[in-house]
Amino acid sequence: MNFANIPGLSQADMETFFQNAMKPDSEIKHHGVIPRMDPRFVSCDFEKGTLDIAYDVQEWELNPENIIHGGMTSTALDTTMGMLAHYYTHLNAPTVVTVTMNVSFLKPIALGDTFHVKCQLDSVGRTLATVKAEVCLERDDILACIATATFMAVSG
Repeated sequence: MNFANIPGLSQADMETFFQNAMKPDSEIKHHGVIPRMDPRFVSCDFEKGTLDIAYDVQEWELNPENIIHGGMTSTALDTTMGMLAHYYTHLNAPTVVTVTMNVSFLKPIALGDTFHVKCQLDSVGRTLATVKAEVCLERDDILACIATATFMAVSG
């Protein structure tokens, strides 16, 4: 799907939007778990509706089996997919909230791994946006997780 016909948005604007979102003083990184996870902008494609954000697995994110806790992976997915949905709806509504998210865990993610949440906007309407994502490990490009989500654009 080509999202290039959304007025007021562009590739350059999209890159700036996500680079600014990753700054330490940004709204997304000013408190809570997201700054501790330390996401990094990798790339985006405005016309294709894609976003790639990288995360390094840290010791505090591990479960008793010494792999990343599923909740941490889900947080990275929700954050990245939500940021993508937010970009395409932010001119009409200041925020998005998660309506549904379905996650399938395929492979373990270990301490020291870097994983990428690569997401793609499937559709965007007046209030709802749907996004799909893959979690891929840099190590051997292993597909570790897949997810889909629906977000609602909220104003006020």
